[in-house]
Amino acid sequence: IVENTKGPTLLETTDADTNSTVSYSLSGADADDFEIVNNTLALKEAADFETKSSYAVTVTATDGVNSTTQDVTYTITDANDNAPIFTSNAAVTIDENTTAVTTLETTDADTSQEATYSITGGADADDFAVDQATGALTLKVKPDFESGKTSYAVKVEANDGVNSTDQTITVTVNDLNDNAPVFADANYDISIVENTKGPTLLETTDADTNSTVSYS
Repeated sequence: IVENTKGPTLLETTDADTNSTVSYSLSGADADDFEIVNNTLALKEAADFETKSSYAVTVTATDGVNSTTQDVTYTITDANDNAPIFTSNAAVTIDENTTAVTTLETTDADTSQEATYSITGGADADDFAVDQATGALTLKVKPDFESGKTSYAVKVEANDGVNSTDQTITVTVNDLNDNAPVFADANYDISIVENTKGPTLLETTDADTNSTVSYS
């Protein structure tokens, strides 16, 4: 039977004796999970494949004097009734000048379900691309920390064909030391009086944060 159903089964018997009335009873490993109503065998609760995938019960039919038993096995088939769950991180840090962000990954409680991925929103959705099959999430243009854009936000979706799940991803851009120092004065043409050492203060700026400049 398919999960999420009780799998009702009509119990039918024949009896060579006339005017016999048959009644049924249950025994066996999973007898407590079953009930018989109006000669119909069914699970008391709808089956959940992810919890239990088979049930076994013995049905006894008796006419008051004679009895017969039959073993009944319910095998539960999986239905696509669970949404994918993201296992990849929602917060990602990447270096500037790179486009690879992360690979989206999900799990699914249902068997044989493969998710496809898409971008569904977010403030910076237009800056991203995703491979629907592999989940590889990338930026379309290499980020530049010095441009002032140091973080991005995008919403992605995983869909298993029936069920879907969203995840909002925040990308933080890490500053690299990719800019050379710039001297404050473009032309150090200095005149000094003889017999002095003429000290000159060297000043530079650097677009990269936390950079330390040395001179040689």
